[in-house]
Amino acid sequence: MRRLIEAEHAKEILNEVRIDYDTVRLPVHQAVGMVLAENVFSPINIPPFRRSTRDGFALISEDVTTADERNPARLEIAGKIEAGEYRSVRVDHGMAVEVATGAVMPENADSVVMVENTSVRDGFVYVKKAVSPGENVMEEGSDVAVGEILAKEGNILDTLKTGLLAGAGINEVRVKEMRVGILSTGNELLMPGDRIEPGRIYDVNSFTLYSELKKFGATPVLLGIARDDEDEMLAKLEKGLSECHAVITSGSTSAGKGDILYRIVESEGEMVFHGVRVKPGKPFFFGIINEKPVFGLPGFPTSCLTIFMEFVADVIARNLGYRLEKRKARGRLAKRIFSEGRRELMPVAVVRDRVFPVEKGSGAITSLSEASGYIEIEEGEEIVERGVEREVTLFGKTYDIAVGGLDIHELVEWNADVKRLTADPDLARLEFMSGNLDAVFYPDETFSIPYGFYGKKGRTGAVKGYGIQADVYAKSHIHLLGMLRIGVVDGIYVLEPFGERLGIETEVEDEVGVGFDSAEHLKESIEGYLKRFKK
Repeated sequence: MRRLIEAEHAKEILNEVRIDYDTVRLPVHQAVGMVLAENVFSPINIPPFRRSTRDGFALISEDVTTADERNPARLEIAGKIEAGEYRSVRVDHGMAVEVATGAVMPENADSVVMVENTSVRDGFVYVKKAVSPGENVMEEGSDVAVGEILAKEGNILDTLKTGLLAGAGINEVRVKEMRVGILSTGNELLMPGDRIEPGRIYDVNSFTLYSELKKFGATPVLLGIARDDEDEMLAKLEKGLSECHAVITSGSTSAGKGDILYRIVESEGEMVFHGVRVKPGKPFFFGIINEKPVFGLPGFPTSCLTIFMEFVADVIARNLGYRLEKRKARGRLAKRIFSEGRRELMPVAVVRDRVFPVEKGSGAITSLSEASGYIEIEEGEEIVERGVEREVTLFGKTYDIAVGGLDIHELVEWNADVKRLTADPDLARLEFMSGNLDAVFYPDETFSIPYGFYGKKGRTGAVKGYGIQADVYAKSHIHLLGMLRIGVVDGIYVLEPFGERLGIETEVEDEVGVGFDSAEHLKESIEGYLKRFKK
């Protein structure tokens, strides 16, 4: 391993990195998610004419200033204009024209009275409510004026801007196309869809990096998987460099015997740095081949995404012409953290103002889906006490309520985002008593026969935590149903309320008890649900 550099030094180096891009003209719908290469101005007024914003009657407001239910104003109907048609109609005093929402306003009319405030008899409209000048009328160019800027260079073309450009009649835009190759390495990797084999795992990093690059406006290019073979790795790397403006790799970045990618970069170009003094960034490298950047990320999925977000995402955004505003949150640690004493980026879940470490390790792929983001632990911090405030860099969702124990909470119609932090009922009760959880569900007695049984007698499965004897145990009822459907088990024990929710016909075998504790402010909202399955 080369001499490690500090994280700040690595960021200083990366701040000087230049990545090229091509400027291309694309249809607006194909350019969604890309970065604009030009300012876009409106070629027309929006709306391009005075239009009614309601179904009703266009008129001169002076004619109905005293109109009300008891004394309606009587006006002659001079015609009708539908949306999408153009008719040259003039309204004079004592007259009105029926108009649809979006229809061109007739000449001289200054307002529209809604149809529900009128009645029609014998060619006349009786107006029962006064209107003011301009009421229910949208003037030409009042939304967007011709020549007004709609979107700026450096903006990512998102949903709202796409609709705005389409509304101005713009069908093509110039955008920055930065092609970034993604190369995963390792003999153990398979592509999703391939048949799983002993000792092999599916590639995660290519697809998480693809998603993040799209989010930041780049054009990701999947280069596939390179085995731990120098010729194959070099061939795929050269292909990526020939087609793309930069390449991001994952795996094969350490100094182990089987990790050869960094040696290829050294031999084919320049290794600018290899190893950053931050966990999990020790294997992270940055090199240049043929004047194109190569970023080498760790192979573990959580480590890969964390290092990408901390070091590489800013480089992509800056070279595409915008400043990346990372989402941040602040919260207090819900648990004491023990660290190795070196700088660390630790995955965490955020529940309101509480921060929970995700303790599965960077090799667990569910660490990605369960994490809200990561916190930074400074060098020398071997213990970070519970209650200490930390800033979280977010790459996932945050939650409103923390629960634990049995999966009964999935039957509750929560009006919030709920995070189940532990499935073990005993551990969940300890966490609840320490104030880390808002609610906990647990079995309130020991029993040997579950609430229901479905399927053939044979291999059976049950949810952990109920004291049920079964061949296979699942994490939750949803997990249990999944095992049944793919044939892992022949039958399942399931609580009757879950059977109803999942559309399963059950045979009642026995009854079980479920206990519940919650923070005071949650008790009222769930009390009714508990009564339904207390038995």
